[in-house]
Amino acid sequence: MSFFDSIPVPPSEPPQRPRRPAWARSDAVIPGSVPAELILARTEEAAIAVGSVRAYPNGFEFTVHVRLRREDETTALHADLFGWHRAGGMVPAGALRLGVMYADGRRAATIGGPALPADDPDRLILQQDGGGGNELSYHQDVWAHPLPPPGPVTLVVSWLQHGIPEARAELDGTAIGEAAQRAVTLWSDEPEPQSSTSWTTSTFTTGEPDQPDTV
Repeated sequence: MSFFDSIPVPPSEPPQRPRRPAWARSDAVIPGSVPAELILARTEEAAIAVGSVRAYPNGFEFTVHVRLRREDETTALHADLFGWHRAGGMVPAGALRLGVMYADGRRAATIGGPALPADDPDRLILQQDGGGGNELSYHQDVWAHPLPPPGPVTLVVSWLQHGIPEARAELDGTAIGEAAQRAVTLWSDEPEPQSSTSWTTSTFTTGEPDQPDTV
């Protein structure tokens, strides 16, 4: 036996799944569905709609659909269409913008911004999820945490580059909360959520509570 063969090998530990942030969407949950198909804005050249609302125990997800009538050299429908990765709110004035406001005044928007605040777990967070498309059609999943209170969830968009001023439509926050109660957690051994105090990201923005009648 060689010298190295005589050295005992410590037993290997089973791999552990990384903990997810407390505000993040869980992959171990089948969400409850909320019927919702909203046209947020439509012109002769462009349209923005929302559909496929899915509710989880700690938030909800929805899909934004963007359509162009014809190809436009000035617009690229790509993974950063909303300017998620432009820190500090440095999004061009004419860019496509999306905002969400809860009935209690909490709000957030896709205009770049600070990292996740560690001192307020109830602050509204928007996060970019999966998406894709081509020159004329694009879809983007958006995650919102936490669940909204009862009342309207106001969605706001603007796309001045395509002649769309600020427009808005509403989802039913009560229906989203009820759908979250129907969500099914598949496995109870999911790792405990990670405290938000040790997590930062630049793919979402947050806003302070304000009066619910303005955005």
